[in-house]
Amino acid sequence: MNELDRKIVFFGGLFKDRLDNELLQDATNYVGHGERVLAFETICDHLSEHEVSISQAEYDLAIMLCNELEMDRNDISLKHLKELIIC
Repeated sequence: MNELDRKIVFFGGLFKDRLDNELLQDATNYVGHGERVLAFETICDHLSEHEVSISQAEYDLAIMLCNELEMDRNDISLKHLKELIIC
């Protein structure tokens, strides 16, 4: 597992008490199969679908991961995450 993989698993772990652990485990398991983008997208999708509140720092980490994964920052999952930020 490389550093980026660990960051994605860490990101998912931030939501352990706010999102169903089975959903998180299923999403982070994609990392172990070389599907880090799918893992990250799935975590973001679950956060959006379940309207889990996130902090500004968590959102910033999501954007950083998006950049490291060379994903489009306008991806629908990321756009919706911004709406979930709590003060």
